[in-house]
This record gives sequence, structure tokens and C-alpha cells, in this order.
Amino acid sequence: MEAFVGILVDTLNSMIQKESGLLCGVATDMEKLARLLSTIKAVLEDAEQKQFTDKAIQLWFQELNGVAYEIDDVLDDYAAEASRVKYKNSGCFSLMCYPIAGNLVFRHRIGTRMKEILEKFNAIADERIKLGLIDQKRGSNHFQVDSTGTRETGSLLKEPDLVLGRDEAKDEIVKILVNQVRDNQNVSVLPIVGVGGLGKTTLAQLVLNDERIAKHFEPKLWVWVSEDFNVKRIIKALINSIRETPVEELELDPLQRKLQELLRGKRYLVVLDDVWNENLEEWEKLKSVLECGSRGSSIIMTTRMEKVATIMGTLKTYYLSSLSENQCWSLFRQRAFGRQEAEEYPNLVVIGKEIVKKCGGVPLAAKALGGFLRFKRGENEWNSVKCSEIWNLPQDTTHILPALRLSYLNLPIEFRGCFAYCAAFPKGYEIEIEEVIHLWMANGLISSNETMEVEDVGVAVLTELYYRSLFQAVKEDEFGNALTFKMHDLVHDLARSVTEAKHGGTESNRTMILGMPNHQLTVAFPITITGIDQCSSFLSNCGSLRALMVKSMKEDEVPRNFLNAISKLKHLRHLDLSRSLTVELPNSICDLWNLQILNLNYSLILWSLPKGMRFLRNLRHLCLHGCWSLTYMPSGIGKLTCLRTLGMVVPSGKKGFRLSELRDLNMLRGGLTIMHLERIEDKKDAEEACLIKKQSLRGLNLHWDSERNIQRYNDEEVLEALKPCPNLQLLRVLGFNGSSFPSWISTVTEVAVKESAAEYIVGAWESTAAAAAMSPSSLKQLELKNMPNLKGMLGREVQGTPGVFSQLQSLSFGDCPTLTLPLPRMPSLKKLSISSCPNMAWASISNLASLNSLKIKNIKGLSCFPEEMLQNLSLLESLTIREIWDLLALPRSLASLKALKELTIKHSPELESLPEEGLRGLASLQELHLVDCYNLVSLSMGTKALKSLTHLSIQGSYATALPEEVKYFPALQKLELDDFPNLTSLPDWFGDHLTSLQHLELVKCPELETLPSSIQMMTTLQSLTITWCNLLGPRCERGGEEWHKIKHIPDVTITGPEFELCTIL
Repeated sequence: MEAFVGILVDTLNSMIQKESGLLCGVATDMEKLARLLSTIKAVLEDAEQKQFTDKAIQLWFQELNGVAYEIDDVLDDYAAEASRVKYKNSGCFSLMCYPIAGNLVFRHRIGTRMKEILEKFNAIADERIKLGLIDQKRGSNHFQVDSTGTRETGSLLKEPDLVLGRDEAKDEIVKILVNQVRDNQNVSVLPIVGVGGLGKTTLAQLVLNDERIAKHFEPKLWVWVSEDFNVKRIIKALINSIRETPVEELELDPLQRKLQELLRGKRYLVVLDDVWNENLEEWEKLKSVLECGSRGSSIIMTTRMEKVATIMGTLKTYYLSSLSENQCWSLFRQRAFGRQEAEEYPNLVVIGKEIVKKCGGVPLAAKALGGFLRFKRGENEWNSVKCSEIWNLPQDTTHILPALRLSYLNLPIEFRGCFAYCAAFPKGYEIEIEEVIHLWMANGLISSNETMEVEDVGVAVLTELYYRSLFQAVKEDEFGNALTFKMHDLVHDLARSVTEAKHGGTESNRTMILGMPNHQLTVAFPITITGIDQCSSFLSNCGSLRALMVKSMKEDEVPRNFLNAISKLKHLRHLDLSRSLTVELPNSICDLWNLQILNLNYSLILWSLPKGMRFLRNLRHLCLHGCWSLTYMPSGIGKLTCLRTLGMVVPSGKKGFRLSELRDLNMLRGGLTIMHLERIEDKKDAEEACLIKKQSLRGLNLHWDSERNIQRYNDEEVLEALKPCPNLQLLRVLGFNGSSFPSWISTVTEVAVKESAAEYIVGAWESTAAAAAMSPSSLKQLELKNMPNLKGMLGREVQGTPGVFSQLQSLSFGDCPTLTLPLPRMPSLKKLSISSCPNMAWASISNLASLNSLKIKNIKGLSCFPEEMLQNLSLLESLTIREIWDLLALPRSLASLKALKELTIKHSPELESLPEEGLRGLASLQELHLVDCYNLVSLSMGTKALKSLTHLSIQGSYATALPEEVKYFPALQKLELDDFPNLTSLPDWFGDHLTSLQHLELVKCPELETLPSSIQMMTTLQSLTITWCNLLGPRCERGGEEWHKIKHIPDVTITGPEFELCTIL
């Protein structure tokens, strides 16, 4: 709310300073309103903290929200009127020539509404005094911490019996502290990060009380830090943990010296629990005092904030995972039933397991809900909890949200509205970064500042929420940037509780998501052809709507009357019609003067844009990704100088859009696709697009129609003219008909070329200057697919030129049948993939000494590779050979791959054996995958050298027995045998030799009937999976003939045609 109010104040002051004629008579009221808003803004921090326990303040907040939205509507009306006057009729009108009568009516309406709103705000301002709200910024900058001590933690576990699922995490951390950092000279800091209530403190207690830690560290100290990162207090707490008598009140310096005296020369372990500090200087003050122990001294710090972990940590952050549903049920059951047997209440058990799903793997929630139901045995009471949201349960007894609320109150106040807004999405919804930022923009929750554009502010907010464990990243793009986030279910409950307190369960009808199921804070309709009519009439009552998202349109075309109804929403800033079925938008959409975001992504049958697009002067994002049917764009797009996103452009002839219109759109960011480049008659049009000036553009897709009817081929000239800024990271070229590419292509980080007629990537230098421009190169990733004329990467004129591909790290060829020239020198190349290139110069691969991954696929007519191909590849770690149908043998030079860790051979049915000499040198090999090599009945005795092999997978073999060589794999941990139609038994030596095996999978072995008795001796075996083994499966079920051999295995899973999935625990 503070961010929103702040934006309103800025907007009011901006309008007052402009002294527009439209504001005559209301400027004084606007000044009063700006002062009132500033006064109210000052007490919002205090109100934020008190709203959760004071109903009167909740009501005050709700009143404030409603009136703030009213003034926002008035300001929007002004902006809309100003835009209409200024830009109507192609900008011919101005405020000075606006009809006087219309001007007077508008001013009267604005003045009346302003006086009404001012009166309401006066009442709200007076009420703040009665409620005792104060300006906290005049005092401490931090929110009030827990003064009752209820959150304070210590080193002892409260309930050891209620700790489940953390043994593995404890062991991992203990091993790091005892083994990995024991010789570190500087103090090591290991951060444990996770959402509130996940068990970070419990994990730290488990580690500190472990016997291995006790033998390795002395002393072991614990400090509960909390929000108040006071160095003096922390040092005193550490001293008091060591001394029997409390330290006297001293100044900081003697305290520092005293602590160093007590720790000097000792290998200590300190736990700093519940840390929130983001001040590097304060941390350095404390760390400098602790740099006095002996080698291996360590600190464990727990925090909800990744940012804190980044500031303080020296070791890799340990991200604490959620508990499984079974583990949560065990915690819940112990709390809910105590010593009573849960089986006495079978109906409650069923309900309880549904309740546990609310916990989302958070132990605090499982224990709290279980405790809440401890003495309740009525099904109605349990069903009530099952059907209630956690934010709606009594917080004085469950304590779940108060624990999580600290994360909210610790947020910068201007970020809190953004967090609370995310409650508008359903639980489990993947929130797209671009989508949520656009919604924040539309609802006035973020704005630009002196150094950052509003979109960058949105990214900063999201990053902060992620670093504070309030968001979880789900998907990333090709550059490793997050694309989507999720909120943990309990964090979503927290957001709902905040929204309920502030808004009373409504969002003032400012956001509407149509067609999204289970939606509670916004209006939702199932969109059908009949439902649209319902929505059209409903929209007429939503005059304040800022954002409209239409989802799940399915197979119905969007009716014109619905689109026309949308065009009357004059306050609308965000319109999402993505993935909708509409051929064209009505021109009335262009009446949405305030529209900032128009999302038409993946509107697959959209043919054209309305002619009035030039009037949408506030438009910042025109999202057209995936609109592959778009064939016409109107002229005037170049007038939309606020544009930051323009997903796609289509040159549309003399009367339509021309590439030169991109000239002044230099603030474009993200990706841009230019379709139908074959329509460009003159390269001058492409030059005037000035792509080189668009410094924020990161991706560029250039498409020529492969089925072009135009006989003009000026592809090379056009591509040369479309030279982008060197900041470009990704270039995709489709349908290019030139013989080679311009020199600037090497300035791009990643390039993908498909369906091109080019013979070379670089055929000849355009000039001496162009040759110089190729060095140094920025090109790191190159993908070449479906290029029937490609002969080589470099033409003969430029063969041997240094630096052309000097920085290239990844290279992929696909469907290049004429590729015959040797590969050039590429000193940085790490990954090489070759598919459907039958005439490849295989021997030239040996020149790629830096290669660590090589994939070769689908080469017809090849029976063997040249011996020299694998020579000199001493860094190769992964080799995949697949679909080489005629392959008879692998080269003996395989033995030279000393660093090889993974070898995969797939779909080579003629291969009968592996080269004995070729395997002897593979001492580093860890994984061997043999798939559909049916005639490969033995592995050769060379496999005896594979002492590091941990994973063997054989899928598809006519062998009647497991290859004898498998017994020589002492480190083998996972064995997969799949599609062995003739396998009748496993050898007797199976359990005697494979003593490290942990996972065994038997799939499609129809003749396999029994398991060897020696399997009973395999104490390390953790899981056995039997799938579609018709004879063996039934015998291995509990009580079957083979059950006694496998009953010691913790996880046995059997599936097949005769029975459902059966997991035996």
C-alpha cells in the first residue's frame, strides 16, 4: 500500500506542476490531497505491523484502500482525457483547441469527485490519530522484534522424537564440517536456507549435537540472532556460552578481546540461528573477531534469505528441502493422536491425510495442525480444518502464519503490496515473471525511479522475494534466467492473510482473470461461447478494471461483442488475450488510451492488427510471440515510442508497416522476430531500422519464407543491413538464401541457422575491415540445421584465419548432407553434436583438443570410424553414439579417452563386441549405457579395467545370461537390465561380487523366473524394481516364492500387466 500511495503522491505532484488547463479549479484540492496522502503514508509501517491483531486497523486499511483506488480512478480519467485530446485524429488536436464546453464539463466532474475524495481522506487521516498510529521512520528502521522470547532458540532439541526426514541432511552437513573443511585456515561459514517453519533450526540442532561434531569441535556455541544483528550482543552471548558466570557489562573492544582469548587456538563450531542481517559491514565486524580459531573452525548460519547467505556464506549454501507427504503424516499423527493408535479412528485417518496435504512438506505446519486437533475426535471438527484455508484457522493456537509473517514484515515496505498481490493466483500456479510484473505495473504497485525503468524495478522486487525464500524458481530460459516462479502453499496462505486484512477479501474489481479455475480474489468465469455473453454484460459494471486476463478460450473464437465491451474499459492498462482464437482485433481496442500491455502471444490465427494502433501512445509491451499467422501490420507502430517489447514485426508493403519504423524504437528489450524478410525490396529499409542502436535487445529472429514466390534474392544485403548491437545474445536465422553470412555474425553469443541455402558460415571477407572485425569473436554457441548446401564452416578464401571461431564452446550440425570440409581449429569448443551428416570429415574431430562432450547420431552407411578420430581428446568426458545402424566396431583409440566418464551406445544392432584394447584405458568411466545393441552378447575382457563404473544400463539384448564381465565392477551402484527376451536367470555370483549395488531394475525379462539366492547377502541394495517380468513379478510379491530373498530390501516396486503398481515398503 505504501508503494501505491507513494505513486499517487508523485502523480498528483506531477500534474500540479504541469498546471494543465484541465485542472483549473481543482489544483488546490489536489495539493491538499497530496499533503494528506504524504501524512497517511508516514504511518503505514506502524499500521502494517498492527493490522494482524487489531480489527479496527484492518478496517482502517480497507477504507484507505478503497478511497486510494478512487483517487487513482480520477487521475486515470484525467490521463485518459488528456491523451484523447492530444492524440485524437493523429495528434491534430491539442489541449488549447479542445472544445470549451467539453473542457468545462470535464473540469466540473473532476472537481466534484475530488472534493468527495478529499472529505473521505480527511476522515481517514483523523482516524489514524485515534488508532494511535505513529511515524516509525522517525525512530527505528526495523520492525518490532519478539520481546516475549517465544521465538528464541537454543542448542537443545525440544522434541527429538518428532524429528523426521533430516538424517540425510544432517549427515551431509556433518561430513562437510568434519572432512571437507577441517584444514581450512579461515573460518568456514555454511548457510542453511529455507522458508520459515521448514526446520532449519532443528537441522542445526541435530548437527551441533551429533557425536562426530562433539569429537571434532570444542567449544560448540549457539546464538539466536533474530532481526537485531547487534555485534556487541552476539559477542556477549558467545562469551556467556563458554563461561560459567555471565560477562560483566563492557564496551565492545574488551568484549572482542575476551572472546578471542577464549577461542584462540581452538577448533570451534558456532551456530548463528535465524539471521536476517543484510549489512555486509556489520557481518565483517563480527567475522573479524571470530578469525582467531584453529584450522577448520566453522560457523553454521540459518536464514530464510538467500541474500543473507550470499553475504555471509563461504561454503555452498545448503537449501533445506520439504518433507515428504509420508513424513508429514507421521509428524501430524504423533501430534494429533499422541499415544493412542491412529488405527482406532480410521475415518479421522482418512481426513487427516487430506489435511496433511495443506502442509506442503513444512514440519511446523504438520505439528501445528496435529496439535490443534489433539483433543478433537469429531469428524465434523476435522472436516472443518480440511475444508478451511490455513490463513482462516485460529492463529493463536496454530502459530503457523505468525511464524511466516516475519518474512513479510521484514520486506521493504514498498515490496509488500507486490507480494500480497500474488495471492490472486491459485495455489500451485506457475507465475510467469513477465506476467506478474505487468500486473504489478497495471495496478500501480511499482513505478520507475531515477535509475531504473519500471520493468527493472519489477525484476528487482521478484529477485528480492526469491532471495527471501518467498518464491521458488521453476523454469529458466537458455541464458539461465528464471522464467516462472511458484509460491509455497503456506507462503500463499500468508499472502492471502495479508490481502484479507487489507482488502477484506476483495481486490476492488481492479483485476479480473477469466477462465482460471478455483480463483477466489478475482472474478472467474468458465469461458464458453455462451459464457462470453455473460462476461460482456458483466464488464459494463467494471469501470475501474486495470487488468483483464482471458484464459482457457479453448476452441471458441472470441466474439466481436466481447472485444467491443473490453474497449469501453477506459482505465484498462493490461489486456491479456494470449492463446485466444481471434482473426483480427476490432479498431475499438485502440480507444484504450491508458493501455500499457497488450498480450497476444500465441494467438495462432491472428491475421492482422487494427489500423488505429498508433493511438496507443502509452503502450509499453506489445507481445506477439508465436503469432505465426500474422501477415499484416498497420503503419504507425513507429510512433509508439514508449514500446519496450515488440514481439514480432511483419513488413506489410507501402501502406503497411515498414522496417524503417523501428528507427526510433531504441528502448526495445527482450526478443524481436522479423517475419517475411523476402518482402524487403531495398536494403535501405533494413538499414533504417537501426538495430545496432537497440542496446537492450537480447534475442533476434530473422525469417525468410522458404516457400517464397518472389524471385528476388537480396538476402545477403538485407542480413548485412540488419546488423544488431554487439550486446545481442541470441540470433536465429530461418530460410536465409545467401551463400554465406556477414562478418558481424561472430559478435553474437549464440547463433542458430535453419533451412538455409548457405554453403559456408563465413565464405569470404566483405573487406579488410570486416576481416579485422572477426577477431576477437564473441560467438560461443552455433547450431546449424537443415542446410542442404553447407560444405564447411569457412570458405577456402578464409581457411586458417585465426580467431574466427576462437570463443566457440558449443557446435551442432543437423541434416547437412554435403558437409565435407574438415572442421577448423576451435580451441574453446566443449560440446560437439553431429546428426545426419554422412560425409563428415570425421578425422578432423581429433583437432578439437578442448572437447568434453561428443554426440554422433543417425549416420547412414557408416561401419566404422577412423582410428585417429578419438585421438588427442584427452579432456572428453561424455561420448554418445546412436543410430549408427551399420556400425560394426568402435575404434581402438577409445583407450585414449582417459577422462571419459559416460559412454552411451544406442541403436547399433550390428555391433557384436566392444574393443578389448579400447576399454582398458577408461579408468574414469562411471556410466555405461548400451541400448538396442541386440547382438552385443559380451562386453569384452577389457571391461575389467572399469574400476570406477557405478551405473550400467543394458537395454535390448538377445543374450541368455548376464555378461560375465559384470562381476568385475566392484563400484557398481545401479544396474538396469531392460528388454532381455532370452534371459532365464541371473548368475549365482551376482550377490557375491556386486557388493556395492544399491539399485536394481529388471524390465521386460519375460523368461526370467527366479533370483539368485546370493541376493539375500546384498545388504547395500536399497531398491528393486521389477517391470513387465511376467514370471518373476508374481513370485516376488509379499508371500511369493521369491519374497524371502528380497524382503530385506527397503523399496520393492513391481508392475506388470496382471497387477496394478505395487510398492512394498
